[in-house]
Amino acid sequence: MMINNLTKFFHADDYGYSESISNNILDCVDNGPINSVSIMINSENYILNRIKNYKNLNLTLHLNLTSLTNPGNNKNKETLENLTFSKIFFANKNLKNICKEEIEFQIKKFLKDFNKTNLTIDGHHHIQIIPWVYKYLMSEYKSIIVDLRIPDEKIRFLSVRYLYSLTFYRNLIAVLILKILCVGRKKFMKKNFAGLLYSGIYNKNSLKKHLQCLENDSKNFEITFHPGFAGETEIDQFKNSHIKYVTSKNRFNEYSLLKNF
Repeated sequence: MMINNLTKFFHADDYGYSESISNNILDCVDNGPINSVSIMINSENYILNRIKNYKNLNLTLHLNLTSLTNPGNNKNKETLENLTFSKIFFANKNLKNICKEEIEFQIKKFLKDFNKTNLTIDGHHHIQIIPWVYKYLMSEYKSIIVDLRIPDEKIRFLSVRYLYSLTFYRNLIAVLILKILCVGRKKFMKKNFAGLLYSGIYNKNSLKKHLQCLENDSKNFEITFHPGFAGETEIDQFKNSHIKYVTSKNRFNEYSLLKNF
């Protein structure tokens, strides 16, 4: 989105993950700074239809293989519903083919449902940076992919308080691992990207400081958030291993921060 001649994306991941998560994200669009949203296309149609009414949003495909409850590839439903990042990373030929069919389904559905001729892709749990997934996307969809999230977040220390945060160190390790996995992928490398290192632990002052750093570095930036959190009645929709993730206080904190930022 162009704002004062600058492209500034305040991006929210996970739209379509559940109804509550989607509602929280739209609340941050209506009452906060979010102007870019990534879509889990395997969501219910009524949830997808709601966001189609927002004409000024940047919409991207949130490619999802690790949290599927309604895969497009139904003949391999059980396999797809039990995928993890590590299983995909070390997939054999047969599993790769199953995943490729699901990726193809999600891309075609996104293009059709949102009447698009080109693609901007990011990935749930960063599956897009897995070497064989990235290679497949580049070989099959290179002509229509205009942007693919390859994060290269600059490590900045915004406050001494974060040195006492276990979440900060967990995020730091994740950022460093992603940097290693993304080596050599310059075409889509996002240099002025943020949101991983301080995911879930921003406060108003640190977010303002981070935004100022991003603006000083470049006219363009993207900062990503996860402001959607699941409702209590939705718990049975998620894998047991993901319940803590979708109900975490960090997600609620980001929602509260962004709603009136």
